[in-house]
Amino acid sequence: MGFEKFDETGRGRGRPAGTSPKISLRKSGSVGVNQAALEEYFEDDDGAILYFDEEEDRIGIEPVGDNDADEAAYTVSKTDSGGTIAGQAFLETYELLPEITTQYVPEWDDDNGLVTVDLDDPAKTYGSADGDETE
Repeated sequence: MGFEKFDETGRGRGRPAGTSPKISLRKSGSVGVNQAALEEYFEDDDGAILYFDEEEDRIGIEPVGDNDADEAAYTVSKTDSGGTIAGQAFLETYELLPEITTQYVPEWDDDNGLVTVDLDDPAKTYGSADGDETE
C-alpha cells in the first residue's frame, strides 16, 4: 500500500478547522492570536490597544481599525495562520513576559469592549524556559 494523502487539515499550519480562539503570551515578547481568534475578534480590525487589570490579573485587548486609531495602538500583523501583536514593552512593563509561551482561551467582555485573557487560567504551554538544560 502506498502513501495516503491527509487532506482534512483545515486552515493554517495544519490545525483543524474547528480550532477554538486562543491568545498566547510568547516568551519572545509578542502576543499571539490564532486564526480562530483573528476571525472572531479582529476580522475588520488591524490594530489593538492593550490593557492590564492587576486586581483581576487579566489582560484586555481592544480591537481598533489600525494603529493610527489611538497613540497606544499596536498593529495586528496577520497571516493565514494567525496574528501577532508586538507587545514586548507592555509585557515587560507589567512583568507579564512568560518564561514559557503560554496559551489562553479569550472571552469577550461586553462591559469594557475588550477581548480578555485570565492570566490565572492558562490553557497550555509550549517549549521550555531559556536556560533549561536536559541531560
